[in-house]
Amino acid sequence: MTGNSIVQMTEPSTAKNADRIRVFLRDCKAELRVGINPSELNAPQTVIVNVEVEAALPHRYQDLTETKLDRVINYEPIYNYIRDELPKLGHIPLLETVAEQIVGFCFQDVRVQAVRVRLEKPNVFGQASAGIEVYRTR
Repeated sequence: MTGNSIVQMTEPSTAKNADRIRVFLRDCKAELRVGINPSELNAPQTVIVNVEVEAALPHRYQDLTETKLDRVINYEPIYNYIRDELPKLGHIPLLETVAEQIVGFCFQDVRVQAVRVRLEKPNVFGQASAGIEVYRTR
């Protein structure tokens, strides 16, 4: 290669699905009745919930005064569902089932194209955490 190399600049991709937004909720603690071990059947336990939601990014957010939440994927309803609604479901034996409930809630927003849910039981083994992760697309 010589010192006179030419670099060709191209326009950004215009593919319809190229731009994405990921909205996340990290380390949300919920008291859930979950598990199959005898010690997990009698009382709720702390479950750490992480959720990542992916959607198409239809426009650029350049208006510094924009406040309309209907133009974004709002993470507050996801937080409220995990903290307020999941505990009302009662005892659920498997973390996988809990994850599917969260995925289903997130997919109620038709813009959401993918959901990742990670659930962790921090106190299940005393010195170690255990958990699962589920990833779903439409």
